[in-house]
Amino acid sequence: MWARQLSGRQTRSSSFDFNSILTPVPYGVWDYIAMPFILPPLSRRQFLATSAGLAASLAACAQARAADKPGYVALLADTHIAADKAAVSRDVNMTKHLTAVVEQIVKASEPPDFAILHGDAAFLKGEAGDYKTLGELLAPLGHSGLATYMLLGNHDDRDQFRAGLKQYSGGSALEAKHSLYLKEFPHAHWYTLDSLDKVNVTPGKLGEEQLAWLAKQLDERTDKPAIVSVHHHPQFTGDKIGGITDTKALFDVLVPRKHVKAVLFGHTHAWSIVQHEGIHLINLPPVGYPFDKAKPSGWVEARVSPDKMQLTLRALNGHKQGGEQHELAFRT
Repeated sequence: MWARQLSGRQTRSSSFDFNSILTPVPYGVWDYIAMPFILPPLSRRQFLATSAGLAASLAACAQARAADKPGYVALLADTHIAADKAAVSRDVNMTKHLTAVVEQIVKASEPPDFAILHGDAAFLKGEAGDYKTLGELLAPLGHSGLATYMLLGNHDDRDQFRAGLKQYSGGSALEAKHSLYLKEFPHAHWYTLDSLDKVNVTPGKLGEEQLAWLAKQLDERTDKPAIVSVHHHPQFTGDKIGGITDTKALFDVLVPRKHVKAVLFGHTHAWSIVQHEGIHLINLPPVGYPFDKAKPSGWVEARVSPDKMQLTLRALNGHKQGGEQHELAFRT
């Protein structure tokens, strides 16, 4: 079921075949939990170097908001930044696109609580130079006091990520070996998963250990809506799997827990919204480049209330879909 635009029109925002996510596929077993990473504000990077520092920062943001005001997150995906800022792929300069997005976020009249980059931060193989350039491009977010949470995708590399962002990381935050729960987000519990399996190999995996962690976290917190972020898209059908290979196992965790309301992801480079068993599946647009030139690139504003999420597409290059809004009522 397609999400309803605020205008009341039913729209399909992407040509990506979401009919392929309606039937389970077998899943594999992953033998470790991938790492989440945080790029903290540079002015207090030591303070945010630990997850305790992140929690305190998010708590301050939450306390500053009125209790009834929606929480606000800037959602990014698939930046594909190369070490060379002049690099072009599919006729797009990725540095130019990310610079424009960062400028929009920094200059917005209302600052987000934080930003999430949903993987494929680096261009192709996750080289150290890619992450060094990425850190430079994201620095204005840090200078403005905004923490940016970063997931990894199939074009990222964990070791090179650490090396490339060492000077920005504040140290120990990059040593975490667990998935993260953003516990102070207003009106919702927000969880991030890491689906990176092998560098520059398309499919992703979550694995039994990470899914067990997620189930435990969800069972401990049922008082608010739960939202999950990951890089790869859920894929329920098809002989060729390019998304999460253990999608069935993931949704065996999510579906029966009725407080889970939405899953956000990137990977397909195609902006679209559907539902599965009442859970909203939100495929974010790429910051870098769409595979289909007719589709938008850009980022998304998400405002979360206790009973709904409102999404606003901030498209780049004057794309006709820029500014479209979707109001997603949460399942009950």
